[in-house]
Amino acid sequence: MKIINFAQRWASEEAQTQGWSSGTCRIVATFLSHLERFCTDCIGQALLGNDGLEFFDEDGLGRFLAWLRSRGMEESSVSKQYKMLTWMLRWASRKRLPCPDAFRTFRPKFRIVEKPIVFLEKEELLRLLHLSIPPGIKERAALAKARDLFCFSCLTSLRYSDVVEVRRSDIQGRLLTVTTRKTSDRLPIILHEQALQILRRYSAQKLPDGRALPYMTNQQMNRCLKVLGQLCGLSTPYTVVRYRGGKRESQTYAKWQLLGTHCGRRTFICFALSNGIPPDVVMKFTGHSDYNAMKPYIAITDSARQAAIRRLEAALR
Repeated sequence: MKIINFAQRWASEEAQTQGWSSGTCRIVATFLSHLERFCTDCIGQALLGNDGLEFFDEDGLGRFLAWLRSRGMEESSVSKQYKMLTWMLRWASRKRLPCPDAFRTFRPKFRIVEKPIVFLEKEELLRLLHLSIPPGIKERAALAKARDLFCFSCLTSLRYSDVVEVRRSDIQGRLLTVTTRKTSDRLPIILHEQALQILRRYSAQKLPDGRALPYMTNQQMNRCLKVLGQLCGLSTPYTVVRYRGGKRESQTYAKWQLLGTHCGRRTFICFALSNGIPPDVVMKFTGHSDYNAMKPYIAITDSARQAAIRRLEAALR
């Protein structure tokens, strides 16, 4: 059986049994596209015809990694595609399909540098929250919607995919109850007064499907957020280091260039932790079940507190 046939069977069966989200389906489709190109470029018609998954011994796994890197992928993307391949091979092993065990012991190294966690400071959030979009600016209405959606995420900890799915029926007074799309957790959230004000702006509008807030695609939001960041003067520099094709790259960006929908959730977490709310309480808001997921945010807020103490000490000398 062809490798790509194995892969398509895996994707089809796992999507049904695991109930994959549309996001997971898109990620897998990207992997299948890469795998098919790899087969065409590097394996050849003989292996495409008969040998199938037997190709992926340790040498075959190494060739797949080398091919990904040769295409100029970031090391983090190479790692993700390799994990997808091993996911497929584990499935094949469970199905007792002919498959080498090399993926169990092969331990490639990936040179991945953690990207900076971008979030809004209190003053920046207030600046955005009260931003009046200048008259005559292009896409003014879209920018106003993006401002409200992003700030609602900052005030509730919700992922953007959940913000745009909030229904009016989910809200009872100050209590918002949502079932998250990513993890299917049912979260009760007490709404901040500023979040309630955002909801009131749209209370008289007839929005589709009983939504409480307007809908924008993730791509539209990310584009609008960068414009909003410029209007708010979010210019703090961030240096991003990445490895691509074995070479180190370093580039500095202004904060507005790195704004994305997930920065809203990060802003809530960092603001809550820096104001002394215990991590286990923050996790009840965010739906995190793994304490390790909170460690990067705790490290950031600890360093912010230390910097504040140093500034206070300097002021009192």
